[in-house]
Amino acid sequence: MQASVENTRELVARIEGGDTRAEAEMVQLYARGIRLILLKRTGNAHLVNDLVQETFVVTLKKLRAGELNKPESLAAFIRQTAVNISIDHFRKESRFVHQGGEINPLLSTHMDHKEQEFDGRKTRELLENALDQLAVPRDRELLRRFYLHDEDKEKICVDLALSASHFDRVLYRAKQRMRELINQQQGLKSVLFGSLFDG
Repeated sequence: MQASVENTRELVARIEGGDTRAEAEMVQLYARGIRLILLKRTGNAHLVNDLVQETFVVTLKKLRAGELNKPESLAAFIRQTAVNISIDHFRKESRFVHQGGEINPLLSTHMDHKEQEFDGRKTRELLENALDQLAVPRDRELLRRFYLHDEDKEKICVDLALSASHFDRVLYRAKQRMRELINQQQGLKSVLFGSLFDG
């Protein structure tokens, strides 16, 4: 379920104290949203499995080390970690290009990128179609803006006249309805969540 500010602070404190159950709870709370963000950024459902796992490995290390000064900002902290990891991934890919501009013969890599582009377009199309099936217009707008367009929570709150806590409740309900919809479409569920998040 969506964590309140108090529950989030408690969750972070438990993780800092070495509670493995709290770690599992955090992953369950945020994994699906992080996966959608990374799908938007990479367009590659297979790559996203690795990036999601890396995101939570890095997040847990930082939490255990007490690096999160504001526990109530856990969601934003995880989100930024995921973004940084995706950026770092594509920076590493640039190692194939020499400083002088000479490009290594990378036909296979080029083909991989073409496949990733197709995979990304297909995933986005499936997700957009699923969003269009949601009955509540605000659900569609909120999920589309927050996850697909990667807009800031604060901006969406202003536009929709929501408080931060009301935003969390509305987002939680929208995600629940989206999850129910996706669970009814096995093909879409497989593409979006993969074997890592089945069940």
